[in-house]
Amino acid sequence: MKVLILADTHYDEGSRHLHYPASEKAVKGLWKWLLEKIENIDLISICGDVSVKGTTYLNELQYVKNKFDDLNIPYLPVPGNHDLCATKGMEERYPDLEEYEYVSLEETNFYKAFGEDGVRYSKVFNGIRFIGFAIRNEDPDEQLQWLGTELEKPEPKLVFGHFPLVPSRTGGYCKEWDYSRIDKCIPSLIETLGAKKHKVLAYFCGHQHINSIVPMGSTYQIETGSTVLTTTSYRIMEIADNEINITTHRLPYIDGYAGDLTLPERSLDAEHTTVHDYHYGNESDLKIEIEY
Repeated sequence: MKVLILADTHYDEGSRHLHYPASEKAVKGLWKWLLEKIENIDLISICGDVSVKGTTYLNELQYVKNKFDDLNIPYLPVPGNHDLCATKGMEERYPDLEEYEYVSLEETNFYKAFGEDGVRYSKVFNGIRFIGFAIRNEDPDEQLQWLGTELEKPEPKLVFGHFPLVPSRTGGYCKEWDYSRIDKCIPSLIETLGAKKHKVLAYFCGHQHINSIVPMGSTYQIETGSTVLTTTSYRIMEIADNEINITTHRLPYIDGYAGDLTLPERSLDAEHTTVHDYHYGNESDLKIEIEY
């Protein structure tokens, strides 16, 4: 089984302005590339932020859903902060970008576009349970309870969300930057996903637009960079013979970087001694083999 892992595809229909102007070319290139790539892929998993203004404009989310539907292969999305705002009050800080929806999960734009599978799914492929979940801070939707029930099931598991839970770098801005959106939920998520008894082989996320692989309890947190910003990249996960092999690749239609790198002056640590390595990742961030 071959799985394509994407994150932060950030489609922007531009009704107010293009929040990420440099991503426009990359977004168009993504759909063309997917049509060419898809014949070798069995499943797509998307780690959130499929849109830029999805919490405000339902049509952005519907456009992305239609595009993935057109590929005619299974895909599993979860929302990011641009699709389903996780933190109350963000609409005052980021109007039109992250507007908290003061409604039930079933009444949010992301649910309207993608349905139940968009906010929580638990499906078995090749003997492995794939679990994806949306989460809002303070967990008003009782997603942690649902997740705990699914983690008790017997199969080995791959879990997909949007937000990194443990620091993705040992220094620089990613050591402490932007974990606050779900800070009330992070301790519980680390405890449950990292528990050996739950047999989580890996937790996949996005959000910071970097590639990173770090331990999290008895499992790994695997963060995938954006397809349309900075070091445009994706991951391939191949599952065979009780082994998972994950590799990372640059998208071929973008030379250099798409847009500006985030905080380049704070993009160094002991393991990543160049700005490029900090964002794209070093060898240990780019591939891993997991036996189960």
